[in-house]
Amino acid sequence: MAFMLLGLALPVASSAAARADAPASNVLYVAKSSECSNTAADSGSEGRPFCTISGAAAVAEPGQTVLVEAGDYQESVTITRSGTADAPITFVSNDWSLNPAYVRGQATTQGANPAFTVSGAQHVVLRGFSTTAPNGAPSVLIDHSSDVTVDQAALSSGVGAPAIRITGTSSDVTLSRTSVTHATNGSPGVEIDAGVSGTVLSADSIFSPFVTNHAPGVMVSGAPGTVITGDTVVGNCEQGIALDGDSSGSTVKNDVVEEAANGWGSSPAACASTVDTTAISVAAAATSGTSVDDNVVDPTSGGSLYSWAGTGYSDSSSFAAATGQGGADISASPQLTGHVTGARQWFAPAGSSPVVDSADAGAPGETATDFFGNPREDDPSVSNAAAGYYDRGAVEVVGPETGGGYTVQPVGSPNPLQVTVTTTAPTPTWTSNGPIHRVYSYVLDDATAFPVDTDGAFTYTFHRAGDHAIDRYDPRGGPYNEVVKHVVVGADYTPLTPVRLLDTRHAVGVTTTTPVAAGADVVLPVPTVAGVPAADVSAVVANVTVTQPSVGGHLTVYPDNGELLPTASNLNFTAGQTVANLVTVPVDGGGVVFHNGSSGTVHVLMDLQGFYGQGGSGFKPASPTRVLDTRSGLGTSSAGAIAAHGTLSLDLSGRVPAGTTAVVLNLTVTRPTEHGYLTAYPEASTMPGVSNLNFTASETVANLAVVPATDGKVDFYNGSGGTVQVVADLEGYFGSAAAGANQTYVPDGPARIVDTRYGTGVPKAPVPAYGNIAFYPRWYQDCSASCPRPVGAVLNVTATQPQKNGFLTVYPNEQTVPNASNLNFTAGMTVPNLVSVADPGLMIGVYNHSSGSVQVIVDEEGYYIAPQS
Repeated sequence: MAFMLLGLALPVASSAAARADAPASNVLYVAKSSECSNTAADSGSEGRPFCTISGAAAVAEPGQTVLVEAGDYQESVTITRSGTADAPITFVSNDWSLNPAYVRGQATTQGANPAFTVSGAQHVVLRGFSTTAPNGAPSVLIDHSSDVTVDQAALSSGVGAPAIRITGTSSDVTLSRTSVTHATNGSPGVEIDAGVSGTVLSADSIFSPFVTNHAPGVMVSGAPGTVITGDTVVGNCEQGIALDGDSSGSTVKNDVVEEAANGWGSSPAACASTVDTTAISVAAAATSGTSVDDNVVDPTSGGSLYSWAGTGYSDSSSFAAATGQGGADISASPQLTGHVTGARQWFAPAGSSPVVDSADAGAPGETATDFFGNPREDDPSVSNAAAGYYDRGAVEVVGPETGGGYTVQPVGSPNPLQVTVTTTAPTPTWTSNGPIHRVYSYVLDDATAFPVDTDGAFTYTFHRAGDHAIDRYDPRGGPYNEVVKHVVVGADYTPLTPVRLLDTRHAVGVTTTTPVAAGADVVLPVPTVAGVPAADVSAVVANVTVTQPSVGGHLTVYPDNGELLPTASNLNFTAGQTVANLVTVPVDGGGVVFHNGSSGTVHVLMDLQGFYGQGGSGFKPASPTRVLDTRSGLGTSSAGAIAAHGTLSLDLSGRVPAGTTAVVLNLTVTRPTEHGYLTAYPEASTMPGVSNLNFTASETVANLAVVPATDGKVDFYNGSGGTVQVVADLEGYFGSAAAGANQTYVPDGPARIVDTRYGTGVPKAPVPAYGNIAFYPRWYQDCSASCPRPVGAVLNVTATQPQKNGFLTVYPNEQTVPNASNLNFTAGMTVPNLVSVADPGLMIGVYNHSSGSVQVIVDEEGYYIAPQS
């Protein structure tokens, strides 16, 4: 969930005592989420939102805001609880502009019900909702209520009912900056019944697209003191605004009424029938004290523009001459173009429209901002009205703007997945009555809701690391929207006690003990990792082992996200060989796929070592440094192999800072006298039932390991019946930002970037004896100038077809080749290993430490980034 209160002035809490069953907060949250509840003790909190708006409405207190996340709410909400004049109860959709909460009234056996009913309540605000209702019910019903505001909404009606009905003895109801769409069968867009008083309609866009409706956009029936100011009413050969019954003392000013056929398009036309095309109609009983002026009405329909006390008038001049009304009305095309933004229909006047700078700024109900919240602006090329430079209708014509825009900045430690989005308001070049305070919608590519911001800033935490896109949508839509921006965020690492999640030999993670068939896949579901939902896990780190292969081949490990099998491999094997390799793989589909790239069967094991996600430890790389060599006694009390089934402790506390949670070691076993395995684990803890690398007698094998550390110490267990020599090169550690471990991981693969056999990324030729190759990583080719420069690379490197025994060293190409090995090979063998390269620069080098040539394959898995200032 991503609730945002940005741009929303929250009311002050009421001094009245709160109900015991209401959360002690000024905000009640509502969301369609798995965590929601209407009955929990903490229902309405951000972590436990109500499931329905009705649930919040039943407990809302004066001064509280009910914040509703985007979603489809199939319910009929009845509001009976009241706020106070100083502390109203406010219901707000999280993103009214682009993706509002959609509330759909429901039908029962007793009949159709509105989306919202405000009944017998006072001091209530509904803001930003999109609503509809079944045929026969209004979308919103205000009944016997007072001081109710419906603002920035999108209301639509079905058959036989208006979009909004104000009835009973309701008073002081305001409908503002709202899109109203009414459809068919004689129903107005806004219906104000007898007995209602003091209603204000301002800066609304009221639209009927169908010729078959035969009902006005606004129907006032015996409701005195109604104010209809600054609205745009567009029909299709239908009535615009009608005052009937005793609607005396009403105001119709600064409105735009367009009732021609296709009046919102490029070619308005006369209506085939003009019976119902009167733009403004005032019945005899409603004329007393009523004022009609400063409107723009389009004569293109061919019918009467006005009806006053039963008499029709074809233009504003004849109307003014006969009634004394409409002296400043204009009979001309308003030059409207229809637009839709999200659920809101609106109409933009052209810059040459007569609406520009011609309104009475002091008219009752006139708003200081327009349909979108834009300030009123003075077009210097247009003469102003005597009472100011406001435009008539709902939408202000605005001039060029300077400045403005938005920036996206990663927050860094302790939450590297979080970004701050800051908006800078543009400045109008025309004279205006205030600054631009436009509400934008930000769409983040992994957001479950769309945050909304004004002229300020908000923070958002992405679910996963990666290159994320952020779109900003202007409430006016279309050409006003901004180009997408990208931000790269990384994730911290959480080491875990190794645990086996997959073993096809023993039906662990699968339902059978059958080996993986030739060319087949095994899909391992990973719904959670250490209690963290997969949606919040960027990647898992696991040791993957193949064993008992019937023929040679390779294994590819990749996320179960519906993507095609990547051109990459993680392990290579020959018939009968047992091989392990460390793998870092995203879980963005909630699972991991293991593809057997051989023509025979193979068993597969996976031991989970840790994960990248929210929380955890940052990474500090190190130039490969040998910290253990049992052959020479480095890192031990004396030279000597680890005994059969023996354990060796390695103290790294002098090489890594206090608080180190895990160390990255390139482990090599050499001169084993028997076949077996090596397990690395934290000092003084129980040895886990997993392995880090497997070996046969006399074989030299390397594998990267991320080992949890206890006070900087790790243990190695020799799982064989013979002795073995062990070499370890320290390549970095995980810990606190204060200790310098501030780099975070970004998954970016698997993707093949080098294959010397085919000329991928480098010339087509094996790496010669004691020679090297240099290549550009994927991020250098794909990332834009705004991407952060990676400070570490994670690569799966494979040596194949070697002519002689030797080893490979992977290093920053601009630096001297270090005295370290990343993978060891013997003639004719294919050997992979995961490699971490610190400070890779623009190019990465691979050096062949052997007297014969070797083919090299490199698959990029991801990279590390430093904090971004």
